Amino acid sequence: MSIQTHRGGAVSRFFRLQPVTAWLITANLAVYVATAAQARSIMANSASALFEATALFPPIVAVRDEWWRLLTSAFQHFGPMHLLLNMYMLWILGLGIERSIGHARFLGLYLVSALGGSVAVMFTSQNALTAGASGAIFGLMGAYAIVAMSLRLDVKGIGLLLVLNIGVSFLVPGVSLGAHLGGLAVGAVAAVALVVLPRRLPARVGRGARQVVSWTAYLVVVVLVGLAAWYAAESMTAGLVFLR
Repeated sequence: MSIQTHRGGAVSRFFRLQPVTAWLITANLAVYVATAAQARSIMANSASALFEATALFPPIVAVRDEWWRLLTSAFQHFGPMHLLLNMYMLWILGLGIERSIGHARFLGLYLVSALGGSVAVMFTSQNALTAGASGAIFGLMGAYAIVAMSLRLDVKGIGLLLVLNIGVSFLVPGVSLGAHLGGLAVGAVAAVALVVLPRRLPARVGRGARQVVSWTAYLVVVVLVGLAAWYAAESMTAGLVFLR
């Protein structure tokens, strides 16, 4: 009985202290269970209709304007190992980042990094079916590195983690290097907007003004990512028309 209470307390504490991380993990797990049930296979969940409707395939985005795939694909995974590895990394990063920068900023970083990874895929892997939270996770790693450097903290640990993960991206077949690097770059830039910039403002600037500046800068990043996605889709559509 005491063991069950301890476990329940740990889960409750996790949801209370890192709610965004907890709910993102829950959402990813729920989506995976839904696709596995629909496909009637734990290993081949990508055969489900839900997976096919939400994973990222750039030509469909360009031709059918199914823009939701840029974000929904970050909640889909190819098989249980893909899911568990990404959720483990999200858990580790969430523990280290969410409370230090705030829940809203953490969610903002995660979502725009996911979009950044998908937009990179639109440029680099136009004929590949892509899914996974890796772009968002790389964005969180990039954000962690930027914030740590701005505070002059030790970045050896996150630097080593980035080097190892980027190395894996290059060496392992089937891994979307574009999604990883795109998420990394956008996450780093978004961290400058949301976290570093407001701390660099003069001391006389009030908290409310800092919030306005940081979120305005973040929206600029979102708009730029959106414009990049539009440009990639337009270029792809023009190429498809030309080939016809």
